Amino acid sequence: MAHCNTILNQLASFFPRHDFEKLATQYHQGQKFRSFNRWSQFMAMTIAQLTGRKSLRDLVGNIAAQGKRIYHLGMRSTSRATLARVNDQQPYNIFKEMFFQLLQRCQARA
Repeated sequence: MAHCNTILNQLASFFPRHDFEKLATQYHQGQKFRSFNRWSQFMAMTIAQLTGRKSLRDLVGNIAAQGKRIYHLGMRSTSRATLARVNDQQPYNIFKEMFFQLLQRCQARA
């Protein structure tokens, strides 16, 4: 059977997962996540930006429809309430730091 990566998977490959997890533990606040993680939050917000989703309800519905594809991205499906809580309670600094690391990599190649 032929294998092909999705465009989202190809985009996610620009962000090394081990670097992301290091930042996630550095910037985590509050209780430990039980059924959700920062990678899933990052991928959900990336999907929202790339597909132009206007609401969390629309985003969660889109993610649920993807089914098997999100598993291969290393993320889990989630409820609207969980995603809203994580977006509200966790600091944005992890994504800011990720941006600057990616910018530094791009400038080194350019």
